Amino acid sequence: MVVRLPIVAVISADGERSYWVAAVEPEKAIDAVVRVIGNGHVIRLLRHSLRVKPDALRPGEVRQLRL
Repeated sequence: MVVRLPIVAVISADGERSYWVAAVEPEKAIDAVVRVIGNGHVIRLLRHSLRVKPDALRPGEVRQLRL
């Protein structure tokens, strides 16, 4: 079994781009990431999602993706 987690793109004030995944409903993903990184960034929910095993992240957990 696999679950799909929303991916959020973040652009910092200096133009650095990062990608985050959140173990929440897609409509709550941006708020979850803001709680971790703070305000002052351009943040956008991507159409893509990350497919992972159900126990890869705890409910509500937010992690930065390393590409």
